[in-house]
Amino acid sequence: AILVRTTIFYPAPQKSCQDNYFSFNGPMALKLEDQLGYNLNRTAMLFRRELGRSLRPFGAMTPEQWQTLNTLWESPEGLSPSAISDLTLQDMPSISRMVKRMEDHGWVIREADPEDRRSFRVKLTARGKKLEKDVPDQLQSHFQEILRSLSRTESQELINSLKKLRVALGDPEKHPGH
Repeated sequence: AILVRTTIFYPAPQKSCQDNYFSFNGPMALKLEDQLGYNLNRTAMLFRRELGRSLRPFGAMTPEQWQTLNTLWESPEGLSPSAISDLTLQDMPSISRMVKRMEDHGWVIREADPEDRRSFRVKLTARGKKLEKDVPDQLQSHFQEILRSLSRTESQELINSLKKLRVALGDPEKHPGH
């Protein structure tokens, strides 16, 4: 279980509670390193930096492109630009530029959407499909030592807790292709 040492996200417990992780004598400034938001944000930034390093062998692949490719590998029908936007949390102009760069790399193509003639679907090319083995192998190799600091149980508990928090923050439980 993850221990949360902050009063920011929860109502203050009753004064009779003996829990020493909360302040009961008025507002207390918590140390930055003990705050959930700080730790989540900092970990996400550090993880993104490592992900970028791990993706370098594949050219200029970004974490958002990796997320899109990963979802496309599970979505033979392709993805709409709005589904990619929901997945990556980027706005539509950014999605348009990202898809263009992915086309330039030969990873994806745009095909007319048979259900909506005004839109298109992003689909994998043979080159994009080939990355399905290479990229995950590279990521696993790169992150193996870093993630060794967590046991398998701790890792699964962390993933489950983060999923709950994402849903509580309004993220859908499932994304397209999953």
